[in-house]
Amino acid sequence: MTENLGETIDNYKNQLQKYHQILSSEGKCDWSELFSEAVMNEHKEKFIEAHWNNDHWAIVEVLLSLRVNALQISPELWKNLVYELIWNDIFQLTTKLWNKFILSLLEIDKKNVWHALLALISVIVSTLKGAEYIT
Repeated sequence: MTENLGETIDNYKNQLQKYHQILSSEGKCDWSELFSEAVMNEHKEKFIEAHWNNDHWAIVEVLLSLRVNALQISPELWKNLVYELIWNDIFQLTTKLWNKFILSLLEIDKKNVWHALLALISVIVSTLKGAEYIT
C-alpha cells in the first residue's frame, strides 16, 4: 500500500491540475450566477439564525461559503462581492444592534468560528468601503 502512495499522490496532483485548467479556461462563470441576491439573503438569514441558535458549525459553514465564493470570482468582480456584502449588511453594523452582533461572534470561544469570521472580515476590508463598513 505504501509503495504506491507516492504514485497515487502524483496521479491526484495531475488530475487536480487538469481540473483546475478546465475550470479556469472553460468554466468561467458570471459573478451574478454564483452569488445572486437570493443566495446572499439566504446566507445572511442562515448566518443570523445560526448565531442566535448558538450553532457554531452552521456559523462556520455560512462564513466559509461566503469566503469560498469570494475566492472563486475573478479579481475584477471582487469589489462587487464586497459591496454586495456591505449592502446586505452581513454583520448587521447598520442596524440597531450596531456592533453587538459582530462582537458577540468574536466572543464565541471556538477557534474555527474566529478563523472563519476573520477570514471573511479580511475579504471585506480588502476595499476602502469595506474598511469603512467594519470600522
